[in-house]
Amino acid sequence: MARRRLDLDSVIEQAALVVDSIGRDGLSLGRVAGDLGVQPSALYNHVDGFDGLQQGLARYATQQLGSRLTEASIARSGDVALAAIARAYRAFAREHPGQYDFTLLPPAESESSLRAAHATIVEIFVRLMNSYDLEGDAAVHAARIARSAIHGFVSLEAIEAFPSPQDADASFAQLIDFIAAGIRR
Repeated sequence: MARRRLDLDSVIEQAALVVDSIGRDGLSLGRVAGDLGVQPSALYNHVDGFDGLQQGLARYATQQLGSRLTEASIARSGDVALAAIARAYRAFAREHPGQYDFTLLPPAESESSLRAAHATIVEIFVRLMNSYDLEGDAAVHAARIARSAIHGFVSLEAIEAFPSPQDADASFAQLIDFIAAGIRR
């Protein structure tokens, strides 16, 4: 592979490709460096070791998910917004399974940009609940419940925990309807 100019973005983007193709457990500095055509030591100019690589990837993936959810929610409210956000959440997890795993990585003490990326996703869900006229604690609780339900479905689907012949898409649509009905109640 031809050597290219390294910067933090290229290192993190390559790490994202690695985890999406071979999974979280396949991530290593050596693998990313090899794919970039450099020695692993070259990565230390851009990330603080393996932990820094993981934190950078978590930030990147969480920002990417947040962008998808933001885009899905634009000019939408209520049930339409909920369905769009849920579908975008599921699509991201399906298209980027390794990155999705990294959206669940807790931020290191010094990783304020990952905290901000997590906060963006929370804000999207809280604004969704505001569109149902929920405010304050009620909006936060409903946002947590909705996100947890969507995450649970997506996570179970990713490990193929739905072996029955019923269509998972139909189940997901019913989940969205169930969440919407609960919020409206």
